[in-house]
Amino acid sequence: MQAWNAIPPCPGRPEPGALPLAAALLALLTACSSGTASPDGSTQASSAPIGSLSVRGSRAHLELTDAVLHRDPASGAAELTLTVRNEGSVPEHLNLISTTEYGRATLQGSKGPENALSTAGILINPGEHATFGGDGPRILFPAGANTASPTTPGTAVDTIVIFNVAGLVHLQAATG
Repeated sequence: MQAWNAIPPCPGRPEPGALPLAAALLALLTACSSGTASPDGSTQASSAPIGSLSVRGSRAHLELTDAVLHRDPASGAAELTLTVRNEGSVPEHLNLISTTEYGRATLQGSKGPENALSTAGILINPGEHATFGGDGPRILFPAGANTASPTTPGTAVDTIVIFNVAGLVHLQAATG
């Protein structure tokens, strides 16, 4: 396995020792990315408006839409609402979500068998979708989150989403 220090320097990428985990993952994800196809067939994400993203790979095809981070100014807690549609041919699990501003989210599964939480994450079967927020599964950030984070509606929040098949995805969530 290649060490972080062995990765060639990339203009504009922060030094890894000064970053928390979420920011380090974000730096790895965005490091020198040109948006072109990888020769190994790895997953790619297309650029899209704030709150939406299309992710395609050899085994994954996900459509992420309506990503909005809602922050409670009194407690600092936040919730990410989001719809993930699995257009691929294999089951997918949403495993982790993190932002530099809010840290790592807690995932809660739905009450029914669809989009239930397991040790693998929240299941999204092929041809199905998960709507996070409301009565569905939820993505919750802890109270005491960074109170200086953006609160203007429509401001972008860098969000790292990890899926079991699609892998690490960089999503720009809107604030609401």
